Amino acid sequence: MTIRFLSVMSIVIAILVQSGCATVKDAEAKRGSGRVEVYNLPKATVWNSMLEVLGTTSLNIVSTDESEGVILARRKLTWFSFGENVAIYIEPVKGNASTQVEVVNVKRVESNKNTLDWETRTFTKLDRELRKR
Repeated sequence: MTIRFLSVMSIVIAILVQSGCATVKDAEAKRGSGRVEVYNLPKATVWNSMLEVLGTTSLNIVSTDESEGVILARRKLTWFSFGENVAIYIEPVKGNASTQVEVVNVKRVESNKNTLDWETRTFTKLDRELRKR
């Protein structure tokens, strides 16, 4: 029984190692592949609203760089998912009259089927937050 258990665990570990685990840097490297929305508001307004939105989610902010317009976040391992890495890009367009937001969502383990769609979730919450302003 113990040998069978160890064999199964070895196979599971080998599969996880082979599939690789993505990091927030992997999400950052996929800039240009995420969902993009443009808001007719200045960057500062959208940036502050995005930080408020992220505070209401299960994402943990890893780093922020307002001057570059980059927010990196991740959701950790849960009972149902290995988690996700998210990169958010916020940049002014049309001389800061509008702001473009891109959300890139990357599964931490590619074979994970129970990941959340952070692109849709984030934009839905951001739209609600910006309507208040």
